[in-house]
Amino acid sequence: MPALSLTDLQHRVETLNGFPSLPAILFPVLNQLSANTDEIDLHKTVQMVSHDGALSSQVLHMANSPLFGMRQRVNSLRGAALTLGVHRLRDIVTSCCLMQVSPRTSEVNAAALWEHSLACALVSRNLARKLGYSDPERAYLAGLIHDLGLLVNMLLVPKEYTAAYKKAASARRSLRDVELEEMGLSHEITGDLLCTHWHLFDYLSEVMRRHHDVEKATLDPMLTALVNIADLLCRTSGLGYGYTEDLVVTLQEEPAWRIINEHSPRVKHLDMACFTLEIEAYVNEVRAMVNALFCL
Repeated sequence: MPALSLTDLQHRVETLNGFPSLPAILFPVLNQLSANTDEIDLHKTVQMVSHDGALSSQVLHMANSPLFGMRQRVNSLRGAALTLGVHRLRDIVTSCCLMQVSPRTSEVNAAALWEHSLACALVSRNLARKLGYSDPERAYLAGLIHDLGLLVNMLLVPKEYTAAYKKAASARRSLRDVELEEMGLSHEITGDLLCTHWHLFDYLSEVMRRHHDVEKATLDPMLTALVNIADLLCRTSGLGYGYTEDLVVTLQEEPAWRIINEHSPRVKHLDMACFTLEIEAYVNEVRAMVNALFCL
């Protein structure tokens, strides 16, 4: 298969040739929820989400999941906002908006990508809290979007991506490695192109571009390292890309783990055996959540 042209891909991303746009509600909601807590108008935010019936159904469904710490069921968006708080609401709205972009007809199971992405978001946030990272919600968002380049490849170069995916699944290999072999570039590059097109934060662009190459991260190495470790842990816990990889992870040998050791004194107190068990507890709930959202 000939290598894909980066210039051609950039043009396709910029013109959104065959690429569905994000729900219009996403950026206004994010801007509202990114304000200082005492400046946030929850009523306005709830109204904005309510204007999109499919989105509001998804948000309410996700809000009632134990994955987000809900202890009692809520039946309204306002109830979810008041119970969960603005940061959790932002996480949920962002997750649901991005899942709406995914194709429903593809030879590659898009739901598996979102199972992996949602699991990475949850694990990144949890790991960030345990290690004392200053903004666990930023870690959630970075974990959620780190593999958006796979979605770009799935939508803009479906034949090439499907061939690479099938080869990786058949050989139980890293999808990123096979992308490089078969396509000449990987989802890190196309994700970065999309991040630039959508004018997302620079730290998100770095996570997209460097989550498999963490030693080159300069803006927020700790964040990129957290997402890298979350990605590896999810892929070894059955929340990968829809197939089983022959992947063995020794944390102490991972470049990302060395970066975490440099930035977090708490890492020496982290019980990784217990943390891995927590991830395994996510598996069924994450799968059920994504499958339900894709049916709404």
